Amino acid sequence: MLEPVQTQDDDLKSTIAALVGKMMKFDPGELARLRRMDVDGPGELEFWRLAHDTGLRGDTSGMQLVKILALLAPRGDVGSRAPFHRLGEPLGKVLAEAGFSEKRLASFMALPFARRAEALEGIARFITRKMKLGVNCVDIAQLLFVNDVWPLRQLARHYYTASDRIAAAEAKGEDK
Repeated sequence: MLEPVQTQDDDLKSTIAALVGKMMKFDPGELARLRRMDVDGPGELEFWRLAHDTGLRGDTSGMQLVKILALLAPRGDVGSRAPFHRLGEPLGKVLAEAGFSEKRLASFMALPFARRAEALEGIARFITRKMKLGVNCVDIAQLLFVNDVWPLRQLARHYYTASDRIAAAEAKGEDK
């Protein structure tokens, strides 16, 4: 019973890695078009190239994912960009370290599934300004594609683990 979930997770990891790898090679204009893409429209040519090359779904959800990834992608020349997808940087941890408030997290978690994509765009814009090491983009895709509670629980678990670690480090620093 766990195998199909693992296979889907591995497929999603591979798709995200391929998308990010290809996007890192896009010139600044191509990424800008993806950032501005109307996800209810026909899609930019760059999106369709990505969808074809990676097997990404060509629906609104696929477009939303690519737009969010484009928002996270570093600006500037191709050679000067640092990777922005890091499996070891869960979204919840990145949000806690960036100072995303508990109230905003609670508001996001309470949203109906149909409104997650728009909120994830806002979260991407927030962390782009604060991000140091990148973020696990698989977490974002799961929140976007999976209409279930487990991606939200995973987000909260990582957020509060990081928040507790930050609070403990701050308290330790105050004692010195």
